[in-house]
Amino acid sequence: MPFHFIRHTFATLQLAEGTDIYTVSKLLTHSNLATTQVYADVVDELKRDAAERISLKMPTKAESDQT
Repeated sequence: MPFHFIRHTFATLQLAEGTDIYTVSKLLTHSNLATTQVYADVVDELKRDAAERISLKMPTKAESDQT
């Protein structure tokens, strides 16, 4: 496995598990936080995808009134 792949996976998993971006940036020895932001964008996309998989059916007023 290429080193860059392992590094990318490490950063993505850290952010997915809640490690703050500043800490991940320092762990990766990035001099610019914007460099680390690439990994955060991946995690944001995963969160969006997960949220979109959930569909909640809200009862209509008529359905609510029947209970």
